[in-house]
Amino acid sequence: MKGPWQSLQRSHQISILLLLLMFSGMVIARWNQLYFFTPDSARYVIMAKSLVNGTGYREIDTPGEPLYAHRPPGMSLLLSPAALIAPYNVILAKATVWLTGLVMLTLLYLYVLRLQNPEQDRFYWPAILIAGMVAINPYTLFFSTLVMSEIPFMACTLVILYLLAVQPESPGKGKLVLFTCLLIFLPFLRTIGIALVLAVGVWALFRRTRWQWLIGVACSLSATGFWMFRNSALKNSGYVSVALQEIKSQGLVGTVFSILQRCQTHFDSFCQKLFPDMPGTMPRYSRMILDENNILPGPAGVYLILGALVLAISCYGMFKRRLQGGTVTFWYLVFSLGILSLWPWMQQRFTLPLLPVVLAFLPAGWVAFSNHFEVSRPVIRKILVAGCSLLLLLLAGWQLKTDSALIHANLKMIQDPQNFYKDHLPPNQFSNWTAAGTWIRENTNPDARLITRRADVATTGHRYQKLNFFEITNAEKLHKEIQNLPADYLVTFSRDTVSAFPWHLLDQDLVYRMTPVYDEQGVMILKLEPNRSGTIRNQYWHPDDSLKLARAAIEKFPHRLAFQVAYTQQLFAAAHYDELISYVDTLQQQQIADVRLTNLLAWSYIKTKQYQKAVREFERAFSMPDQKMLRRDLVRGINLAHETLEASYQAGAKEEQPVAQNQHSDLQLAENYLRLSEITNAEQTLVRALKQSSEYPEVKGKLHSLLARVYLAKGRTDEAIQQLKNAVTAGETDASHTLRMLQLEEKTEHRLKIPQKKHDAKSEQLTSETLQDVVTLVDWYQSYGVPGQALSLLEQTNALFPNQPEILRLLLQLQLFYAQTSDAEKTLSQLTGLTPDSQNSEGMLNQIEALKKRPRF
Repeated sequence: MKGPWQSLQRSHQISILLLLLMFSGMVIARWNQLYFFTPDSARYVIMAKSLVNGTGYREIDTPGEPLYAHRPPGMSLLLSPAALIAPYNVILAKATVWLTGLVMLTLLYLYVLRLQNPEQDRFYWPAILIAGMVAINPYTLFFSTLVMSEIPFMACTLVILYLLAVQPESPGKGKLVLFTCLLIFLPFLRTIGIALVLAVGVWALFRRTRWQWLIGVACSLSATGFWMFRNSALKNSGYVSVALQEIKSQGLVGTVFSILQRCQTHFDSFCQKLFPDMPGTMPRYSRMILDENNILPGPAGVYLILGALVLAISCYGMFKRRLQGGTVTFWYLVFSLGILSLWPWMQQRFTLPLLPVVLAFLPAGWVAFSNHFEVSRPVIRKILVAGCSLLLLLLAGWQLKTDSALIHANLKMIQDPQNFYKDHLPPNQFSNWTAAGTWIRENTNPDARLITRRADVATTGHRYQKLNFFEITNAEKLHKEIQNLPADYLVTFSRDTVSAFPWHLLDQDLVYRMTPVYDEQGVMILKLEPNRSGTIRNQYWHPDDSLKLARAAIEKFPHRLAFQVAYTQQLFAAAHYDELISYVDTLQQQQIADVRLTNLLAWSYIKTKQYQKAVREFERAFSMPDQKMLRRDLVRGINLAHETLEASYQAGAKEEQPVAQNQHSDLQLAENYLRLSEITNAEQTLVRALKQSSEYPEVKGKLHSLLARVYLAKGRTDEAIQQLKNAVTAGETDASHTLRMLQLEEKTEHRLKIPQKKHDAKSEQLTSETLQDVVTLVDWYQSYGVPGQALSLLEQTNALFPNQPEILRLLLQLQLFYAQTSDAEKTLSQLTGLTPDSQNSEGMLNQIEALKKRPRF
């Protein structure tokens, strides 16, 4: 008997080795320089370098290098060996994740074997089957090729459960030490690891022979508590504090309602991991597939029922193997779902670590369940086995097809990157931020600072940076972000991602000139310079550019979710609400769901005064994955819809609004457009409003005054003056002041052009008057929103009239405002020589030194 048994065992050892080799080949074929998740992946790599540098767990890519608190340090610790060998090397970081993937699959295989009935001969094929289905799962392949903590977390979880299954009671010293170390490390990989810690604690507490396991539980809870105390002392918000704040803000009723919604969402998400490409939502990995991502046939409800059946059988297996850690695993599932239901975030990836744990108990549950049909109903058992085998075969083939699509897209990008981005219009997840970072490192000053859409840039750019979601940032907020850093460059997606940036700012920003200096492989770099003219330009942007690009992309690739979202966003921006509603309704009929699409659909219903439908769509959006990022917009929208519905029910509401109220609305809209640097939209609104007759001169005067501001921004001074005169006639007092400033501007420009030939008393008086006029104009320019024009005037004045302390002081302030470090240093030296006792000099010098500081990469 030994010969056949040893041969069988050897064949299954070969099978698991072949499975690991196949998995490794798939993973390596998916390697690239992309990070995908932001800021998580790049942060892990950057923090790993910070740890090996001995500087602690710090944000070394942020000015001041503050201690980092938002994400636990487990993943960065795991990447520390890679950071020692080749810092910021994304391939080596991905190799670390791949190795943990091999550990995960091996442990899953051994764990399934351990869970078989020890009284019977062990069958190896269920373990091979479970490990194989997990290995070829597109989610496993996808996350095994990213610098993310899901795969290492799954491996660590399986090691802990395997140790409990091998010796559930009275563990040896070595196993207890290993178990304790892993249990301490687990919540530092992912905070949700605390669910397994609590599960082990509940399981071990009620039997004396298991109390030794409580040592690991106590150590893990102590370490996690210390981490939370550290974050609290730093006054930084970690995951736990953010979750508690969310619960406090919603109240008891709101929290219960959210828990029920999230439980349903996370169950749906788990079923998507069991059946990749399940109808109802687009999987995250579909963004790394070029062509259409095929969806499994049939309604989503069928897969939800199958998922519930798999979960039930697995839980039955946990009950049958409760002496081998089944109870711990059951409580782990319960605590995980409980914690996730309280978590403010709802992302598809959160339920992935539960997949191997649930599948590990599936054979045990299936054997126990099928035994009920073994004697009395053998035919039913055969039908079930045949049906399940066929379903598994079809599912495996489907998963391999999706895997091949992921690998095919990656190989296309690697083989011919230049034509790849041009011909295939890949989703923006293919954008090469590390290449853009290399350009930054080679072409910018070491003390240059960036505002970037993704953290990946710093891994190769080695510059201080700050993250910003440009797609939801307006001009006013962006200006504040630029000035707070202050920034020299903006790094965003290219124009192909039409909604990635407020593109009108390339030409219509009155504070900065945003000039493209790099536009390759899906990434654009904008250089920030002062807008010295205080006017707009017509060079990089036209009003209908984005919609044209979106239409062209959706016509070429109608099934790509990224293009579907972009096209919908541009329809909304262009006020094509009926077309948007029809388009999104068509997508929903195709079972395509995304919170961004649902949000825009709801707002379109508001714009078309279909408030009940808007409320329905907003409520639907609240239960969808990734709704956290849009939560403020969703809350604002649903509140507006409810308020409008309530107002419409009130009796006596007037259906018609007077013309004056409409003009007040246009006035407010135009003011908002100007505040957000949307000069073209402001002009269209003002011209339309002025064409309407009005008996209220104060509104008309303000409209003329704002239109004059638009014409000044366009460099049409004569037309602006005429509008200001119309405003004065209409009784607008501020227009008189603007007219005087324009006259003063003309007079000052004339004086600055005349060279000084004499230096007598008259010329000195003229110089004094000119300098005073310059100071007056500088103040007005800044209040008018064109500080770059003030800077230009001061530079010109300083060149003609050097060594004027007041001029130098104002010039220094604006140079620091625009982060012109070298010029500011020269100006400060000149000013200090004239006024050595100035109290502000030291503060200005410290500010300059802070701007010159270089990051320690």
